Amino acid sequence: MINFLPTLKHSTQPAKNKRAVALCVDSAYLPYASFVASQILEKETARDFDIVICLPDTEKIPVSTQENIRYCTVDFSVIDGLPVGRLSSATYHKIFLPALFKDEYEQILYLDADVYVSAPCISQILDSNQEGKGLMMAIDISEIERKSGFNFHNAYLNRYIALKHQYRNAGVILFNTKRLLKIGYLEKMMAYARKNRQKLLRHDQTLINTVLYDEIGSLSFLYNYQLIDTTIPLLAEFQPKIFHFVGELKPWNTEHGFIGSFHAEYERYIGQHFPAHQIVSKTEFQLKYESRKKKRKYKNVVRERMSLGVFVGKEKLKHVLSFFDEKSPDNVMNNPKIRRIVSRFRSTIDTSIYECEMGASRV
Repeated sequence: MINFLPTLKHSTQPAKNKRAVALCVDSAYLPYASFVASQILEKETARDFDIVICLPDTEKIPVSTQENIRYCTVDFSVIDGLPVGRLSSATYHKIFLPALFKDEYEQILYLDADVYVSAPCISQILDSNQEGKGLMMAIDISEIERKSGFNFHNAYLNRYIALKHQYRNAGVILFNTKRLLKIGYLEKMMAYARKNRQKLLRHDQTLINTVLYDEIGSLSFLYNYQLIDTTIPLLAEFQPKIFHFVGELKPWNTEHGFIGSFHAEYERYIGQHFPAHQIVSKTEFQLKYESRKKKRKYKNVVRERMSLGVFVGKEKLKHVLSFFDEKSPDNVMNNPKIRRIVSRFRSTIDTSIYECEMGASRV
């Protein structure tokens, strides 16, 4: 018996299709989720799916944004005990979508609010789950780093290597409702979460990868292209359909660099539909430095201060090299070290995409 299922309290409109794209946010991220929904409405003109935004209070929705978007008020208070760290509890909301909408949607494509849909692809993704798996997810950027020969996240990833599982990113997930309900996915996840709170280092992403690893099918990295310093130079080559602004740099909080190039588009949309919502932008260095200070690495004050100094030095070096300066891409790629790093990432991403395509062709 499920006694931890959130309650769907209100909906601005009924379900119209058997498939849906869904975003789950708190009031702070509502403008960004609505922006993503507006992109889908603009790019996917022939839709056979609903667009759903779940949030704690639909009274905060501006009238101008409601057309063709289903807003649902959901009471998620039953999960308040889950660890969130610096995040909002909304990070866990996505895992309840198949159970919440089991009588309405056969498939649900979940999207984080910090994605950017660069080309029509939603129907293509919804049609892609032919493996009978409960979920489909793209490889995580930390797994890309590991496979490219970098060991930044190995301690965390070791548990998944032992399971022979490629660690996946939870920013884009295709849920197969019927399959997940059949295996009692939610009971399994909540049982693990209650007994292993200290192990949920990456919150919902840890929970999904740990409990449902054998139910996860492969989604192409092109549908969840996670933007970091080493993937941005490869955009023109891979031409991903969905960008994912992982990390502290978001298009609404920075006006500089590649990610900052999206700022004006967000600013226009939010200014029109959410005029009361304030956007505060900072430099890339400020955002990265503030994020690094919050993620304290060492208890020892001296070691932590030295680590921060190394971080600052590396960021200054990137700036000197014009590491990702759009005005001087040739200077960037002429640096042998950067060329080698980018080449490794290119090979790993290409292999990941190929494995997805081969897996789909075998079905």
